[in-house]
Order: sequence, then structure tokens, then C-alpha cells
Amino acid sequence: PSAPPPPAPTEAAPGYTLSFLEAASPSGCTWVRHESSGTRKPLATVDAACERLKLAWGPRGRQGLVMDRGNGELPPRAWQVDFESGQSTRLLLPELGHTDTLGFDEAGHVVALVSQLEDLPRKMESGSEYFLFDGKRFLLPEAEGSPGLAHAYRHEAGQWKHLETVATLYEMDGALGTEALATASRLTSSTFSQDADRLSESELEEGNEDAARLDAVVKDRGHTAYGMWVSMETHQGPLYSWEATGELPTLMLPLRWEVNDRLVEPEQLALAPTSTVALRMRGRLLLVSAEQAARVYDAKTKKRIAALENVHGTRFWPQQRTVTAAAPASTVTEP
Repeated sequence: PSAPPPPAPTEAAPGYTLSFLEAASPSGCTWVRHESSGTRKPLATVDAACERLKLAWGPRGRQGLVMDRGNGELPPRAWQVDFESGQSTRLLLPELGHTDTLGFDEAGHVVALVSQLEDLPRKMESGSEYFLFDGKRFLLPEAEGSPGLAHAYRHEAGQWKHLETVATLYEMDGALGTEALATASRLTSSTFSQDADRLSESELEEGNEDAARLDAVVKDRGHTAYGMWVSMETHQGPLYSWEATGELPTLMLPLRWEVNDRLVEPEQLALAPTSTVALRMRGRLLLVSAEQAARVYDAKTKKRIAALENVHGTRFWPQQRTVTAAAPASTVTEP
């Protein structure tokens, strides 16, 4: 019999770089930079559980921050990481209040956003209640929530320098907390900031044609989490996922996308049906990150090109931000 025709040449999937955390032995957690070529560079190992850690990147890609938020069980801790030397140093946090967020300003200085709800003297004057802090008055916001102060500090020459204080609300849906600080919007990257590669979801109302198609194809979702189908637009067509509605809406399996006019699960996904996922897209690459696994797909060919196990918080390594602010000559040597 004649040989089958050779497959049409497919353009190779683009290269990529990932950031993830993995448990260190015998304890602790290692931050890893992983290239699609297979090279991996451990950046720092810290004495904390991976699931508690949050990361931030310096504006010139030479340094990062690892923050253990402590999740209420322990006081927050942080480490500053030099990507080039692989050295990490413990960063002592401001003594006042609770450090909620760490990040970098455009000059590459570390900035801390601190919440304070305790030890705040309140005073009344002509019907208005205010906090007294550092000899200044801060009127209590009148909306629902727990009133407190938010402070911003910049780390310079080994010291925390106070930048800003505002009165704000905490412990309520929609309460701004430390995001009320003007400094918060000036950080180039922070342990709180949204990731630019994350896909944004649109809810598919019941009775929507796509939702009906998904229900017809997916007879059993593999879980009973209350929620709805959502759709995410990519250059290679829509991607569908289940969104569990709760205090925080969470994306879950099933995942479906269109291959030859059929709705199918991304190939070799091999994740538990109850997995919660984060979905990111960079160019034509789709990254599916579960709690302890990650999959990379070429959305153009719909092929799986990588699978990682026992990894936490996998995301694309951030692209270099170009800092457009004119930097004074003295900051040229800053990281």
C-alpha cells in the first residue's frame, strides 16, 4: 500500500517562560523560573507553605518579592529576591498594623501597604468622628464596614519611610481597604495586583444558545457546585468553563473549546473534575493552572505542549514593563 501523505508542516508553538512555586525538601517552598526549553532556575527557597505565598516583580525584571501573608495564623513575613544572583534576604516589615500588600514603585523601591484597625484613638467633634494619628485627624468614612487607617511606606536605605495615610473601610464586600491609598495605584507590580494575562469571563445566562449546547454536551459536570457557564474570548475562538458562585466566584472544570465544530475538553487535561483553575492566555498559548498542576496548550493547533505536576500558582513570567517616567540620573543604578 502507498505510504500516507506526510502531515502538513505546522508552525512550532512559541516559546514561553513560567513562574511557579513548588514544595522544597524537607520543608518550605521554592520559587522557580521555568523555560519552555526545559531549563529551570530556582530563584529562592523560603520557610513557608507554598499555598500562603504571593509574589511581586521589580519593574526591570531583576528582583522580586515573596510574601507569606500568614493567613491570620502567623504575622506576615517577606523576602526580597535578586534574580541574577539567586540570593534572597528576609525583609523586616513595618512594625505598625498589618502589611497586606507589598509591591514595587517605578524606581524599583519596595512599597508596603499596611492596614490598621486596632489601637486607634477615636475622637468626636461637632457630630463627626475621627481618628487621631501622628497628630493629624482622619474623618471616619460613613459607609458600612469596619473603619480603620491604611498606610503606605517605601523601603529606602534599610528603613521604612512613611508616604501616605488615609481613613478607609475593611471587612465588607467592596470595602477598599488599603486600595484607598493613592500609592496603591502607582505600584508597577504587587502581591495583590491582577495578572494581565488572565482571561476575563462573560456569564452565559440560562437559555443562552452556547449554555444550552454546553449542557447538551456535558451530561455530568463531575461536581455539584452551584454556578453557571462562562465564556472567555481568545484570538483562537471562545473557551468555556464552569464558574462556581460563592463568596468569591471561582472557575472550575469542565473546560470546553471548539475543535472541528465540536465542543471538547482540551486534550490530555487530566485534572480532577472538582479542580478549581485559573486561565491565562499569552499570544496563542493557553495556560491552565490548577491548585497543584499546570497545562500549556497551543490554542491555534489545540495541542497540549506541556504538563507540570506538584506546582502552585503557575503563571506566565511577567513581560518587562517599560517604565516611561523620566528617571532622575541618581536612580539609574537602582535594581
